[in-house]
Amino acid sequence: MNTLWHKVWADLWLTKSRTALAIISIAVGVCCVGILFGMIDLLLGKMDAAHRQSQPSHINLILRKDADISVLEQIKALPNVAGVDTMTPLSVHFRQPGETDWRLGTLIIRPDYENQHFDKTALQSGNWPSVNQVAIENLSALSSGIQGGDVEFETVQGPQALAIGGIVRHPFVKPPKFGGQVHFFASAAKAAQFGIPAHSFRQLLVQITPPYSSETARSVASQIRNLLGKQHIGVNVTLLQDPEQHWGRPFLSGINGVLQIMALVSLALASVLILNTVSAHITQQTDQIGVMKALGARTQTIAKLYLLEILLLALVAVVFAIPPALAGAYFSACRLLALFNIDCGAFAISQPALAYMLLGGLLAPLLAAMTPILRGAAMTVRVAIAGYGVGADFGYNRFDLLIEKFGSRFLPTLSAAALGNLFRRKARLVLTQSVLIVAGVMFLVLTSLIASLNLTLDREMARSRYAVRLGFSIDQPEQKIRDIAAAVEGTEYMEFWQRSSIQIAKDSQALRQKGSLGMQMLALPANSNMYQPLIESGRWLQASDAGARVLVLSADTAALNAIQTGDMLDVGLGTDHQKWQVIGIYRWLTGGSYAVEPVYAPLETLRRITQSQDVASFALLDAQVANLNQEADYLRHLQQRFQDQGIQLDVYTTLAKLEQRQFARNQFKPVLNTLLGLACMIAAVGGIGLSGTLAISVLQRIREIGVLRAIGAPSKVVFRMFLMEGLLHGGMAWLIGIPLAYLAAEPLAKQLGRTMLGIQLDFSFDLWAILYWLLIVLTVAWIAAFWPARKATRLSIRECLGH
Repeated sequence: MNTLWHKVWADLWLTKSRTALAIISIAVGVCCVGILFGMIDLLLGKMDAAHRQSQPSHINLILRKDADISVLEQIKALPNVAGVDTMTPLSVHFRQPGETDWRLGTLIIRPDYENQHFDKTALQSGNWPSVNQVAIENLSALSSGIQGGDVEFETVQGPQALAIGGIVRHPFVKPPKFGGQVHFFASAAKAAQFGIPAHSFRQLLVQITPPYSSETARSVASQIRNLLGKQHIGVNVTLLQDPEQHWGRPFLSGINGVLQIMALVSLALASVLILNTVSAHITQQTDQIGVMKALGARTQTIAKLYLLEILLLALVAVVFAIPPALAGAYFSACRLLALFNIDCGAFAISQPALAYMLLGGLLAPLLAAMTPILRGAAMTVRVAIAGYGVGADFGYNRFDLLIEKFGSRFLPTLSAAALGNLFRRKARLVLTQSVLIVAGVMFLVLTSLIASLNLTLDREMARSRYAVRLGFSIDQPEQKIRDIAAAVEGTEYMEFWQRSSIQIAKDSQALRQKGSLGMQMLALPANSNMYQPLIESGRWLQASDAGARVLVLSADTAALNAIQTGDMLDVGLGTDHQKWQVIGIYRWLTGGSYAVEPVYAPLETLRRITQSQDVASFALLDAQVANLNQEADYLRHLQQRFQDQGIQLDVYTTLAKLEQRQFARNQFKPVLNTLLGLACMIAAVGGIGLSGTLAISVLQRIREIGVLRAIGAPSKVVFRMFLMEGLLHGGMAWLIGIPLAYLAAEPLAKQLGRTMLGIQLDFSFDLWAILYWLLIVLTVAWIAAFWPARKATRLSIRECLGH
């Protein structure tokens, strides 16, 4: 066995470049597995742990007006209610010293920061809010740069400067990159200064008796809404939370499976390169196998010998891959956790990811190498000794003759030789091409996914014919809104919508909702021309629907509850409970983000039922704005006008169309960047494989190189021949990849859109990406071919012919 160990070390050491390429290819695949599986494991684990630590409410209701705390006793008395907590969020205007314009933000008031029950706000630094100080939320501090000092607020007594005394973390804050506002926290002692009645609340947090179930939570939420409705307290939003799983899980659940599959694909492609390398290695050593067998080595011994070489390569690769993979998993998880306002904590290692790396990193290469090793080890002494290990499978069929004829007729001698060499070993060509083709298809599919996303957002913006939507904390008179908005330069047309809390049931069962923040009715004029969603079945509202009990439901909720157009649903609006007909089903673009799911209905019908005439929850304004800067200026002037008139705009529902498009893109950027990074890593694996293929080609063609040099071929000709072969590999992979990507792009992009983003995408194939991928693959091929080609030029004639 000692002699065999010497051979193992000799094989690995004498072909250092091939050994290094094998180690790198395995390490890249293992690293992908470790980073992605580790990131997902750490991410979900830390999210759930932070969620449980915050003592999440099971039911979260945001009210339409202030409610007196006396109603809490009635709520506590309801069946299955275990406990309640309250807070009051409100929109405020603030500015920093030196600023002249007011900005819109959110102020949250909690009764007692030292005695919170549910959805706990955590103190990160400084002090809790007090009589003379407020705190700022962590994400808001990072995005706005407000870490301390004074901030001036508009209060009922006029502008007042308050010191920033602390930075806190709140478990449910929309990230600023996704459109979230700056959040401040104040004590109950400051409530009166902001117009909040004493002993009141606007947000109700409820936990139900264990064990938790979504059905019980929905039932209790319905009872609470009914109780509040009898006291004329409307509910804008109802949010249900699983106490064990973070509310952000749905955002990630779609991408987890995709990332894991792509990680395994990268490991499989690395194994393909091992298969390629081992096949060439066995071919080269057929004469040595013959000698070992002649000296008495058994098939089992030879197989163990080469499997041991692969095992050593895999062990070294895993050792190199583990540190960067674990670090990459941790820091990637931290980056995504920051979006959900969760502290990453101390460095942590994902045990499952470590196990996957060890298992996959050792087993995958061994399984890939098993076939060529067993085939080589099973050769007879005569076959092995008679083989030179340098043969090829070119020139024996019509296709080869056609390639040779084409090259001799249409190509220079050097290019013809490179083309022939490309097809010299077809099995190796297929393995090498498969890696490059997969990388190309992935790249083109992902760029098409991005193009489809942009097209979808553009079309959604085109369906929104307004520039700005103003939301009001409390419904406002239409005429007053009209007079204020019309006075702002640029306003051309306006339309008014009204919202209402709603309870919908089918066959006496409350509907399961796709909306992450619950469901509400959005009532708009039946002949509205400001907005129309994409209708998947049925139709949109028409002028003839005015006064009719009809509604348009989202496709996601319709699918969850097996609802079709024409179905009758039980709809509760306050004390009114009647049958409504579903006339249309629309596609909801923001179904995967933090959003209240709208159910569209005629405004005329809602006003007839509720007797609320000429008031509006929203004003949709059309104006001539060409870019984000003009839009921001127009919205700022509107906010200032309404502030001067004492009308509070709702920070959550006031939005500008172009800005919302940017926020929507920001939500998808982390996912798309991760996938593009993975595609680039697979392209790197392809480059490593191509470099290994050409390096093996140089080793197997040493005597051929010697003959070329002996008959006068200069070094640059040899260099160009191998470089040309590498570029032909890249060009061939590009040509084959284009039609495959085109066929796969539409179904895959649409499936990725549904799986990762929760939306149905309008497909667009990115034609510019074809050119980008050509540049990328030729660059990768050039880099991969450079060192093998350079090595070929450094071989002397004596070394070559004496090989």
